[in-house]
Amino acid sequence: MMHLSKILSFTIIFMVFFQACNKSDTVVVFDNELELISSNKINVSEASGLTINAAGSTLYTVSDNTSNIYELAIDGTVIKEYVYNGNDVEGISMVSNNKMLLVEERTKEIVEYDLSSKTYNKHTIIYSNNDSNSGLEGIAINLNDNSIFILNEKDPGLLMRLRSDFSIIESYNLNFASDYSGIFYDKDLNILWILSDERKTINKCSLKGVLIKSYSINVNKAEGIAVTNNTIYIVSDSNSTLYKFNKPID
Repeated sequence: MMHLSKILSFTIIFMVFFQACNKSDTVVVFDNELELISSNKINVSEASGLTINAAGSTLYTVSDNTSNIYELAIDGTVIKEYVYNGNDVEGISMVSNNKMLLVEERTKEIVEYDLSSKTYNKHTIIYSNNDSNSGLEGIAINLNDNSIFILNEKDPGLLMRLRSDFSIIESYNLNFASDYSGIFYDKDLNILWILSDERKTINKCSLKGVLIKSYSINVNKAEGIAVTNNTIYIVSDSNSTLYKFNKPID
């Protein structure tokens, strides 16, 4: 027969485990997986890119299907649609209340888009990559010095830092994932958040693309990221969903 003390020990361990598992406020996170706050369907086909205004109250995304720009409430509700006759639009970054920067993958162009007039200017970025369908995938702006960051998706994975006139300052090879699908400049931490669709990770990086820490997310086709002081927003291309995560403090 099992000794009485062993039975008691087993019973106590089981009760502690059972009580912990039944606490509604207990959050268990494994492998640097971020805590999901909410997920909401959005009425945007193939959302591909995400940015947020300075107040953290309005999001903007672009559609790889329609090429249009969509203003969203933070719950994903479409507030307004801006028509743009683009070609494979993949990223968006907010410069001011009326001005956006977009990237077009196949043509390797940055687009300055004015929301008020719905007019735009295009700037071709000269660099080499091996596949037109693995080209420009994301854009972010550092408003402290007006430098611009753009991503080449893969073949090669590349981070480029540009001047405000869209000339390249420097390029950095990325090697921590098989693809790179979205980017956001975090002014509070002075770092970059870079998405990997294939690896299903959010990656905290230096301004030269050096990996600081990687966080896993259970999101298919994550292609846009926007970050506030305490929240990370992600949009999925494949299922038209806006995800909201707690921003990690480490």
